[in-house]
Amino acid sequence: MAAASTKSPKKITAEPAESAWAKLVREAKKNYTPPPPYVLDAFDPPVLITAPDGLERSLALAKLADAGEYVSVDELIPMLEALVGADVFPKVWELIRNEVVDVALALIDDINVHFNQGADAGAGELPGGESAS
Repeated sequence: MAAASTKSPKKITAEPAESAWAKLVREAKKNYTPPPPYVLDAFDPPVLITAPDGLERSLALAKLADAGEYVSVDELIPMLEALVGADVFPKVWELIRNEVVDVALALIDDINVHFNQGADAGAGELPGGESAS
């Protein structure tokens, strides 16, 4: 007499259906590739500053900038926090708080240059977009 098989039959499990929200997010982000972080190497290990491309940080920066893209002095700290992100802002602030204003402005400019590399390249493809050159 042959021994009965001790293997249990494979269970077929259906993958959970994707929610409408998950599908919306996936579709909206399908062509999005986050830029590499800005590496602030004044620390060991370095502080990584992510692009301010999330809605909260983007809106905070847009709100602080006037039509000429200038930020008033009293808005410099909130603007810096929105640019670098609340999670790393305390370290960045500790680093620059006793420096001359020009150091903070140079850091802000360097971060902006890092994240806006080639940002102008596809402007002509957007509705109403044109190259800055």
